[in-house]
Amino acid sequence: MIEESNLSSQEQNETVDQSPQVQPTSVNEVDKSMTDAETSSDDSVIDDFEKIANRELQAIEQEIIDTKCFHWEIQDWNNLEHRCTGPMMKAGELDWNILLFPKGNNQTEFASIYLELANVKNTETDEYACAQFVICLSNLSDPTRYIVHSAQHRFTRDESDWGFTRFISLDEFHNSPNTILENNSIRVTTIIRVVRDPTGILWHNFVNYDSKKVTGYVGLQNQGATCYMNSLFQSLYFTNSFRKAVYQIPTENDEPTRSIALALQRVFYNLQFSNNAVGTTELTKSFGWDSLEAFRQHDVQEFNRVLQDNLEIKMKNTPADGAIKNLFVGRMKSYIKCINVKFESSRSEDYYDIQLNVKGCKNLEDSFKDYITEETLEGDNKYMAEGYGLQDAKKGVIFESFPPVLHLQLKRFEYDMMRDMMVKINDRHEFPTEINLEPYLSENADKSKGHKYILHGVLVHSGDLTGGHYFAFVKPGKEDKWLKFDDDRVIPATLKEVLEENYGGEQLGFPNVNVRPNGRPMNRFTNAYMLVYIRECMLDEVLAPVTEEDIPNHLSERLKSEARLREIKRKEKEEQHLYMKVLIADDDTFRANTGFDFANFDEREVSENHIHVLKIRKDQTFGQFKNEIAKGINLPTSAFRFWLMVNRQNRTVRIDVPIPEEEDNTTLDDIRSRYAINQTSLRLYLERANIFDESGSAIFRSPQESTQLILIFVKLFNPEYQRIHGIGHIYAQKEAKVSTIISTLKQMAAMDENEDVLLFEEIKANMIEPVDFNATFTQAELQDGDILCIQRKLTSEEEDDILENNGKTTVPEFLGYELGKVQICFGPLTPDADSPELRLILHKEMGYEEIAAHVARELNVDADKLRLINPYQGNKAHQKRFGGLKLGKILQNAYAFGAGNVNANRIRFLYEKLNVSLDEIESKCSVSVTVCAPTLKDLQVIEVLVPKDSDINDLKKALVAKGAKLDGDELDFIRIFDETDGKFDKEYDDKLWQEVIATNPAIKVYAEQIPKEELDMDETDSFIGVFHFQRIPSRTHSVPFKFLIKNNETLSETKKRLQARTGLDDNEWSKVKINIVSEDDENVTLIDEDKDTLFPTHSYKIGYMIGLDHIDKTIKIDKTGAIFIRG
Repeated sequence: MIEESNLSSQEQNETVDQSPQVQPTSVNEVDKSMTDAETSSDDSVIDDFEKIANRELQAIEQEIIDTKCFHWEIQDWNNLEHRCTGPMMKAGELDWNILLFPKGNNQTEFASIYLELANVKNTETDEYACAQFVICLSNLSDPTRYIVHSAQHRFTRDESDWGFTRFISLDEFHNSPNTILENNSIRVTTIIRVVRDPTGILWHNFVNYDSKKVTGYVGLQNQGATCYMNSLFQSLYFTNSFRKAVYQIPTENDEPTRSIALALQRVFYNLQFSNNAVGTTELTKSFGWDSLEAFRQHDVQEFNRVLQDNLEIKMKNTPADGAIKNLFVGRMKSYIKCINVKFESSRSEDYYDIQLNVKGCKNLEDSFKDYITEETLEGDNKYMAEGYGLQDAKKGVIFESFPPVLHLQLKRFEYDMMRDMMVKINDRHEFPTEINLEPYLSENADKSKGHKYILHGVLVHSGDLTGGHYFAFVKPGKEDKWLKFDDDRVIPATLKEVLEENYGGEQLGFPNVNVRPNGRPMNRFTNAYMLVYIRECMLDEVLAPVTEEDIPNHLSERLKSEARLREIKRKEKEEQHLYMKVLIADDDTFRANTGFDFANFDEREVSENHIHVLKIRKDQTFGQFKNEIAKGINLPTSAFRFWLMVNRQNRTVRIDVPIPEEEDNTTLDDIRSRYAINQTSLRLYLERANIFDESGSAIFRSPQESTQLILIFVKLFNPEYQRIHGIGHIYAQKEAKVSTIISTLKQMAAMDENEDVLLFEEIKANMIEPVDFNATFTQAELQDGDILCIQRKLTSEEEDDILENNGKTTVPEFLGYELGKVQICFGPLTPDADSPELRLILHKEMGYEEIAAHVARELNVDADKLRLINPYQGNKAHQKRFGGLKLGKILQNAYAFGAGNVNANRIRFLYEKLNVSLDEIESKCSVSVTVCAPTLKDLQVIEVLVPKDSDINDLKKALVAKGAKLDGDELDFIRIFDETDGKFDKEYDDKLWQEVIATNPAIKVYAEQIPKEELDMDETDSFIGVFHFQRIPSRTHSVPFKFLIKNNETLSETKKRLQARTGLDDNEWSKVKINIVSEDDENVTLIDEDKDTLFPTHSYKIGYMIGLDHIDKTIKIDKTGAIFIRG
């Protein structure tokens, strides 16, 4: 019997506006005993199911479509089948039923009960339903005694049922005195609450989730810790004007791993057209990052600025020139205005983003008000107004313009003075979907168009200071819905997820949820840290669709071509198991072999070794295969036959047996598995017939003859030319003497019949033995596939001539020497068009000079002006001329250095072309000088060689001679200095210089023209070191320098001189923060711009330095983790 009850219409449509959505969960394994799980409530499953549902089910905010309660009375529990299906139940216009396993499902200790959605079972559609449900087992006489379990689930084709494997213990169910089972009868009550899914992903398990299919967009793959980068790139991608500008950068001749612009274009293109998440490895490689850098999280604002600066440079003098400034750059004015006199000092500067306080500000409007709040300078803090003396004044900032796309950085990470550490600010900070920024503009700003801004993107950080995860919410178009971009997954999002859940502050939820033990709510660690707003009046322009016409043809064609190749490779890989490789050798292969064995079957060198490699279907018959080969070589199948080639125990590859015609209907894979068990591919020797009958039909040795005839291969060694090579094959009678074929061998070798010859057998690489002419082939243990080597017998005079030229006189000597030959690769130390990669055959007995001569000959350069470098030395400095080692020992050390990871066929040394002889370099000191002239930003690297007994002026003269922009008439006015850890170390005089070059083969220093101000200094002036850093003093960059402090000089004049020395323009200098840094970097004091002088009392501790804090644009990797992007 089944009963159906309905909630009132009002209750059905009630929406509970409380906790955030809950991920799908199931209480599949319940460890409660029957008495524990049994409710102690007086609620009846018949009359009070609404109360039971509200108590047992998780409160949710989604709309409830329908709630129904059903009762299934079971009269004979013990006689139920192993699996029972309850009566059909209708809820939310869907068909549901109960799956009951009274004796347990996949176990026998608990009864199992599940709810099933019949509509999605055994269907190929994507239909689904979200529902919460309660299942109760109750006593038929007393409906207030029941066992209850609840869950919520997304019912799909793959998960059409959900419930409880351990619903109730069978032992207690049958044996407990308080059992709810009465007269072998029981009631199953099911309360189903069907829920509307507002986003299409409610309670989704994301197994086989297709972002493109659901949202129309794809995500970006995370390389390890690049989620911060992915969130920014998704935001930039949907800033369509920016995407169009990036497409306008010329990149036709670029390589993606070396061109940021091209790599970014490719990422943007793939985001638009790919069906799968897009990789960013090419892009990070174009930054100059290695895989380790991809596992290091960076500050998004800092990364964005470095990226934008780099792209601005790339856009110079292209159709995209100025695009970034036009999109992202606004202008603000810093001012100090006197209260009692008419005097104002101000400075206007560009900004790319605005950093707004979170702490102390409840919302975005408060943050803007805080940003432009004026500070009163009075009392001891009065302002020194030029011409008016100390005055009360107002100091502040006002915006002169806002850009079309406004990036707002919320200051979630700040330094805590009390705790003396950086902390994350998780305070609640609200931001609107629309904001009017006109109140924050100066009176003189252009207000002809509105300054209403629309929220376009929210970049979120979840975690704390030590780490976490980044993702982004973006609204792609003006009328589009919000989407969440979480690395490779893109999902629809509600406005509450975008706003409320990223404000920060205390957890919102239900009573006793997300609460500390003391009763206080927990703070949320997921909150917005960057907001993207677009000016409403420019929305259509900024978000104008990016069409194929906006994409460079070369880019789309290149990527389409790559996609086609990927598809071909994918299909090949997918069908790889259907194919096998067949390697075919023939007499041409044997003739081309100038070394040991029949042939070299290395697949990387098949062309050179005359090996034919075919990809053949495994199920192709041998007969079909022969027909294809026959067409290729233009011979009938009767004119050739195949022999199997196998690995012998002595590590040689030789022919074994011919494949008989009876195998024509056998598949190639069966032949391989039968004849070449341990080989993945099939190696065959193609024997062309050379004997024909009267009718012209080819004659091959018959199986009966195989007991008498053997097939022998023959090589010829020419001692005069020091060359061995194959010359053909011959059939011989097993019981005949070897001498019977000597005449034929001489004919094959084009020797005179009367010539005395020697004959050797190639047994294995280090075993070449003479053959007795008077022995039979059987006695000589010769068989099919063996190789004989014939050579002319030399006179003693001929032997002496050959030995005098370091030649070998016999086959064993020659092949023994050949055994020591190896193939070595050489690559340029600094790649360029005139420095190719080389592959040379060298001998292990060669020393440095002989190897250098071979390489120089290939490069067509003087061997004296070539340096070879062995990279297999760990952290050791490069050994001078291989340290006197021969090649064999170097290779042995290389294998040991690589711990088995160095492939013998992939050894690669480096070479460097020199302008002077190596002897001269080794007798002098190589000096790399970075010339800083006319400013420290204008760098020119000059390499010079100076004698080890030279003085400092010799170096200066050499620099001038090489075109350094220095005054050669006044050598004393040139400063040579070096740095340590990015800080000025020492200035060289003759004594220091000679000490250094006498003991070092190579050094690096800096050179600059001594500033005129230093030549005019007096006894009251002094020097201080200046260095550049980014955020923290250990992240040094750029060129440090020695700076003159003038007594009583105003701070403004000091700053002007500092700027002049650095060479930074006004825009760059405006971003520089001047600090006084202690010698140990522990104390960093930001210079107050209101101070009169750098050191008001002109006293500072020895070792203190000036630290210039600004973004590193030198783009070098450092050891501290500062962001860099290769220029």
